[in-house]
Amino acid sequence: MGRPVTAMATTAVATGGTVSGAPQASHASSGTSVSRKKDGGPSSKFWESSETVSQLESVRMWIGKHYKKYVQTDSPTSKSLAALVVQLLQFQEDAFGRRVNNPALTKLPTKCFLDFKAGGGLCHILGSAYKFKSEQGWRRFDLQNPSRMDRNVEMFMTVEKTLVQNNCLTRPIVFLAPEIEQKQASKLKDIIKRHQGSITEEKAKATHHIYSSSASLEEEEWLRPVMRKDKQVLVHWGMYPDSYDTWVSTSDVEADVEDPPDTDKPWKVHAKWVLDTDAFNEWMNEEDYEVDENKKTVSFRQRIFPREEEFSRTLDRKDRKAAAAGKKRRRSPSPSSESRKKGGKKANAGPYYKRRGQREEEEPEEDSPRTWKTPRQCPTWRRSPCPRT
Repeated sequence: MGRPVTAMATTAVATGGTVSGAPQASHASSGTSVSRKKDGGPSSKFWESSETVSQLESVRMWIGKHYKKYVQTDSPTSKSLAALVVQLLQFQEDAFGRRVNNPALTKLPTKCFLDFKAGGGLCHILGSAYKFKSEQGWRRFDLQNPSRMDRNVEMFMTVEKTLVQNNCLTRPIVFLAPEIEQKQASKLKDIIKRHQGSITEEKAKATHHIYSSSASLEEEEWLRPVMRKDKQVLVHWGMYPDSYDTWVSTSDVEADVEDPPDTDKPWKVHAKWVLDTDAFNEWMNEEDYEVDENKKTVSFRQRIFPREEEFSRTLDRKDRKAAAAGKKRRRSPSPSSESRKKGGKKANAGPYYKRRGQREEEEPEEDSPRTWKTPRQCPTWRRSPCPRT
């Protein structure tokens, strides 16, 4: 069975991303800092941009045709639709986000909101919201009013049902590998069912195959470019849900948006995909958790590691300074090991500036006769050699 559009909806790239096949050298611009959003709330700057508002015109026209009865008295503009999306995304984070105890439902996938095509996710989200508003007799949407909280939650449940009915949202059908310990398997089953997924004992019918998590999972922060619009790039943060994706300037992350992996086969992911789904109350991005037949973590698209990038930029600055100093004066001789001992240890630069895998004793000192190697031009991503099976 192929991979569903789930809690995985249509890929964002299909809604306007600039895609290229082979990976290119990827890096972050010096002097800037790309940082993850603090929560899964909306990127207002993106939704309010003139380009996005312009794209919403086709959504507005579709709603006017298919939900005509519900928008006749309150015909929306593209700009008002953009503002409504921001309100819906903020309400979703406030009512169903990771800091909420016992949320009423699982967050709607961010990719549904980014599906701008006619009859796609966003059309049905906004259309069903206007229908609910009309049936309730509301003059306007009021998603920040505590007294209307229950009704707004009910509206989201209606939106979710509409997405499922129109095949804009499907839930995972999960097969748990026999190797998973029984207690862990029971926990995973409970989580999957709580988030409207289902369990199957027949591997061939599953959309997701779950394997036990590796004891040595990566904890280093990384990101992946997933969509490009004009001078902005949407970056996805590893092991965070899509609602945490961040819009940054193309000058901050100079990397191509690659084609997503093949979706004809079931996803093979480790158990943390399920555990993190429960932690964030949002179906996680399967690509972050993929494993191969040997249960080894794999990555089919580039990953940019901000720490390595910062390290590379630091070395580059040191090289330039050293080159400039070399023109003015000759390099002073390296002090003896005895004099270095008397002078005390050099201040530890910390792991932020240390190349991954480099041992402590191998770190060169500034006064050492060794010079820094030319920094790698593309140290910030790696690609697994493992082929998809």
